[in-house]
Amino acid sequence: MIRLNGIKNIIFDFGGVLIDLNQQACLDAFAALGVPQVADYVTPYGHIGPFGQLENGDISVETFRDELRRLFSADLTDTQIDEAWGAFLMQIPAKKLHMVHELAKTYRVFLLSNTSPIHIRRLQAFEDAGYPLHECFEKLYLSYEVGLSKPGKAIYEYVLNDAGLKPEETLFIDDGPANCASAAELGIRTYTPQPFEDFTTQLLRPQACVATMGFFDGVHQGHRFLIEETKRLAAEHGLPSLVLSFWPHPRTVLRADFYPQLLTDQDERAALLQTTGVDYLDVLDFDTALAGMSAKQFMQTVLKDEWNVKTLVIGFDHRFGNNRADDYAAYKAYGETMGMEVVQASPYYLSQVMDKKALTLAGPHAQPFLSHPSTTTISSSLIRRLILAGEMEAATLALGRPYSLSGTVVGGHRIGNTLGYPTANIEPSFPNKLVPAIGIYAVWVDFEGASYKGMLSIGRRPTLHTDSPVVIEVHLLHFSGNLYGKTLTLRFMKRFRQEEQFPDVEALVAKLKEDEQFVEAYLH
Repeated sequence: MIRLNGIKNIIFDFGGVLIDLNQQACLDAFAALGVPQVADYVTPYGHIGPFGQLENGDISVETFRDELRRLFSADLTDTQIDEAWGAFLMQIPAKKLHMVHELAKTYRVFLLSNTSPIHIRRLQAFEDAGYPLHECFEKLYLSYEVGLSKPGKAIYEYVLNDAGLKPEETLFIDDGPANCASAAELGIRTYTPQPFEDFTTQLLRPQACVATMGFFDGVHQGHRFLIEETKRLAAEHGLPSLVLSFWPHPRTVLRADFYPQLLTDQDERAALLQTTGVDYLDVLDFDTALAGMSAKQFMQTVLKDEWNVKTLVIGFDHRFGNNRADDYAAYKAYGETMGMEVVQASPYYLSQVMDKKALTLAGPHAQPFLSHPSTTTISSSLIRRLILAGEMEAATLALGRPYSLSGTVVGGHRIGNTLGYPTANIEPSFPNKLVPAIGIYAVWVDFEGASYKGMLSIGRRPTLHTDSPVVIEVHLLHFSGNLYGKTLTLRFMKRFRQEEQFPDVEALVAKLKEDEQFVEAYLH
């Protein structure tokens, strides 16, 4: 996520950031002119030969054209060359034209690009859309004009000195990881968007909005209820909605010896929050500075000054700020002093997602947690307890989806092959992801766009080993092939028995056959 706190200057790259790239269109255009060799000279992040020389300002456009004719022995007109080379760039999206013009009203905005006189003509799109360039960019720093190129540090130092910018107050947005790495070494804050990413909402702050906030581990049914309430109030007020979250887990910053067992890793959680349909999503870097803020300071600095929050919706039991010393009454009072309404959402109970039948089907280990559904709220801690008890069906209802765990297939003892049930040993991708209770599970296994039924064991394999560490191994039904080094995602549907120690291998194999029949029928 893009952080704007403390930022006064924004530097944009051009190709791949403001305007999308299409290298293949460029190659096709030259190939159509009988010049297929261009692929050896151009890449999304830099060019060689006359293409690179043009961007570096080492040769003129006229020399560039002549050099292409000589290099490729091609009889091409100036227009043909310019159009084919210009095909590398697509169009600047209208929302990005508007974004730059709006940002220039608040920040000092610059353009820094490895580009050429031919490609930079696309800046005309700003003028054509009614956004004069002088109102959008304070200055353009173009490689062919300054004689310097990214990722060399010299070009960043040149910009900082020429414009009088402080690195710590400057944000640089570039699609090249190496370019951002060089800028970051000078103390510049950077962001690397993905191809075709729309990051406009991360930069443009609303004039007013309705917000909620929390860590949202699991993005479970209770979280979604809170977010839906936020969206409902936003719609009533005719304002956009905002979800603020944090990473890493706050307690890891406050306590170095704390290792959380999380329901979602960072990418999972961000993807799930994206599905909630909010207008804005921001993930704050939780550090010691943020941890040291009082609730009032956080409301003023982050919610009011940075995000223009008009209404804040908080969970019925949510507390924030240094030492979490304040309560809802205090938040409401702070909000009144800064023109911010603070609303406390209602609790969301188990009874709102679990009917009597579901409660009856829940296993015995879940009963202590589910015995009072009308007064038990859905929370991340409740779901963790269910998963650690192996009660995956109840956890699914509270989460709103099956619990999942991703990992890489690593080498094992290959004993499963001799039993007729080859297994993939899974090493979790995220070390702080919660591993369910020891036992045998029916799971879905997602792998390279396909889903397979799986019988999974979490345990010590007592029949085959003594003093074995806990391992996660899964047998995919109706699959043959090599899985080593691949990443699998496991979706836990049901723990259907405890791990057992059998008197011999024959008894184990007989049980595995029963397990296979159960998994086949259950997942069917």
